[in-house]
Amino acid sequence: MSQKPFKVRIWGARGTMASSTPDTNHYGGNTACVEMRCGEHVLVFDAGSGLRMLGDKLVREAKRMRNKGQTPEPLNLFFTHCHYDHISGLPFFAPFFDPGLHVQAWSGHLVGENKTQRMFREYMKPPFFPVGPEIFAAGLTYKDFDPGATLTPCPDVTVDTIELQHHDRCVGYRVNFDGRSVCYITDTTHIPGEPDENILSICQDTDLMIYDGTYTDAEFPQFWNFGHSTWEEGVRLAQAAGAKRYCIFHHRPSRSDKAMEKIEQECRAVFRRSWAAREGLVIKI
Repeated sequence: MSQKPFKVRIWGARGTMASSTPDTNHYGGNTACVEMRCGEHVLVFDAGSGLRMLGDKLVREAKRMRNKGQTPEPLNLFFTHCHYDHISGLPFFAPFFDPGLHVQAWSGHLVGENKTQRMFREYMKPPFFPVGPEIFAAGLTYKDFDPGATLTPCPDVTVDTIELQHHDRCVGYRVNFDGRSVCYITDTTHIPGEPDENILSICQDTDLMIYDGTYTDAEFPQFWNFGHSTWEEGVRLAQAAGAKRYCIFHHRPSRSDKAMEKIEQECRAVFRRSWAAREGLVIKI
């Protein structure tokens, strides 16, 4: 029996802030945004600046479906947290302005009531932004959860969640579909020599682990309290968890294409099935 299509596409892999320069063009300068297609279901992780281009594509697809008399499925948008590099694209997501679409927005990093709606409203208001989410024409459902919950955004997709080690709290995800899985673990730090047991548990035997590789082990002592990890720690976790493939994510804004290519080569020398995330990269699961 053939497996259903399951693929991942990177729309933004840069961390901290967007970086559009001639020497970052290959790996891309947009901030965090990852699309997962689970059969016909569309799951989006983080709303960094890469979200804008993905949104334009999704609206075009929805128009083609409606022209054929088909009804687009609800889109699911998951947030790890709400630091600016992960939400800067939120007000510019074209599906929010399409009255024929519905978006379910999920978050679990804040505390208290109405956390997802509060995140939208607190970001989209003066003096930070001129208008609020009331300008959106699409159907919008705010879905709150607490880290540790297992979510069911679609009938045949489950999403496991954990809390990560990052300032202001952050959520890591494992998407399970048709007997396969992808883990999205970004914006987390580590203690050298002490593997994060929560990450090892959620990434156990996963088909793909996307992990925060902002720094190198050599750089880490200078930035240990910045809330990010290293690509080498990602390798160690992937190996210990039995992950089949590994993708380095959340690149430093100053990391050039040449430097990223060197990291990718060094990573593949110790973990063959690995990539440094770049815009446009598609990984079939």
